[in-house]
Amino acid sequence: MKKQKKTKKQNSRKPEPVKKTAPLNLDFDLEPPRSKSYFSDEAAVNQAKQSSEKRYTKNEIRKRQNKKRKLKNSVRNAIITFCVLLAISVIGIVLSLTMFFNITSINISGSGIYTAEQIEQVCGIRTGDNLFLTDSEKSRKLLTEALPYIYDVTFKKKLPATLNIEITDAVAAYAVANEDGTFTLLDDNLKVLENAAQENSVDTIMIKDVLLAASGAGHTVEFENPDALNCIKSIADALKAVGLSDISEISSADKNNNYILYKNRIVLELGDCSNLENKLYKCLAACEELENKNGEIKGRINISNGKQIYFTEN
Repeated sequence: MKKQKKTKKQNSRKPEPVKKTAPLNLDFDLEPPRSKSYFSDEAAVNQAKQSSEKRYTKNEIRKRQNKKRKLKNSVRNAIITFCVLLAISVIGIVLSLTMFFNITSINISGSGIYTAEQIEQVCGIRTGDNLFLTDSEKSRKLLTEALPYIYDVTFKKKLPATLNIEITDAVAAYAVANEDGTFTLLDDNLKVLENAAQENSVDTIMIKDVLLAASGAGHTVEFENPDALNCIKSIADALKAVGLSDISEISSADKNNNYILYKNRIVLELGDCSNLENKLYKCLAACEELENKNGEIKGRINISNGKQIYFTEN
């Protein structure tokens, strides 16, 4: 009996608690499974191409190859044709500039002042020169400077080997009186035509209140006061733009004191050289109104400020 109680007592003992174990150390890299790539190398690409080509018949494959071949041939032929045409063009240009189109005759006309021999000697163009290589601008500059009474030059090329040179003579438009009684004559661009002319044309406009500096014939006139040249040139340009004639004098005492003499009896006081065209138009309108009242009226019209007009009768 005692033994049985003992066994029961042993069986009634509580089970021992399970010991906790430390977590597993999983601190290492795990690579994900790699997906298989079917186009990762040339073998796979070729295999894919072969599999796609199997879809076409032999005739279709042959047609496709012939089409590609024709395209390549067309491109090659186009390139060859372009190169041949380019070479022919270059050869043609070289030949035209060396062997062909050399000048055999030079015809000069239009000048009543200089002879054809003088003009041909100065222009710098000779027979034998290439027609297309002639420098027209350089030749024009040489002619208008060396031969001052040449106003303009026109060059006309006539194939295969003729050059026509047409001259326009200059006409004296302005004059400046010199201390020795001679005159310096200018064209309408203020280029010096002659420095010591014994006579002055009746049609020229006298430039007053200026002092000439050394100015060679064939070049633009120079005054000791640079402002005078700018003002005179501005007035000359305005007269051409407006088409005003019957002017006998221009004066430029300074840049703020300029006038012109109209019909030898009406002085148009312009002030400075700003807005000249508008001033001249207003002066013309005033002159017409005054002459309608008195055709021989004399006096001064002041339009210095460009707005109001004041008339003082002599």
